[in-house]
Amino acid sequence: MITIERHDIRKLEEYIQHVERYRKELKVCEYELLENHEPENVGAGKSNLPGNPIERQTIKKLSNKRYVMLSNIVNGVDKLVEEADEDTLDMINKRYWECPIGCYEWEDLAEYFGTSKSSILRRRNAMINKLAELIGYV
Repeated sequence: MITIERHDIRKLEEYIQHVERYRKELKVCEYELLENHEPENVGAGKSNLPGNPIERQTIKKLSNKRYVMLSNIVNGVDKLVEEADEDTLDMINKRYWECPIGCYEWEDLAEYFGTSKSSILRRRNAMINKLAELIGYV
């Protein structure tokens, strides 16, 4: 098993914190891929080959590395939030999304939950490891 280093933890936490930005980037990337910006049939007549528009769209999406990466991030964070228990979901909300005054440090979160900092960090590490597996980071 690959260990997750400090810089990896920061990156994975950034994915959770800015999931809405990644969701918007995914929509823009999908639009750019699927919107036809060039004329299809410049000087020719009809093609004699049957068209497969769904297949072409899927191939375009899956062959674009940026789209696949953004899709993995968004789907992984969504699945993490969906499968999280109530306490973990509350921790995600307080730490990354609805950060009230005084919840910027892990000590503050530990005090909020009435537990120790090491206990909160163990829960964070378990959550980060699960996210890394979901998005294929490790």
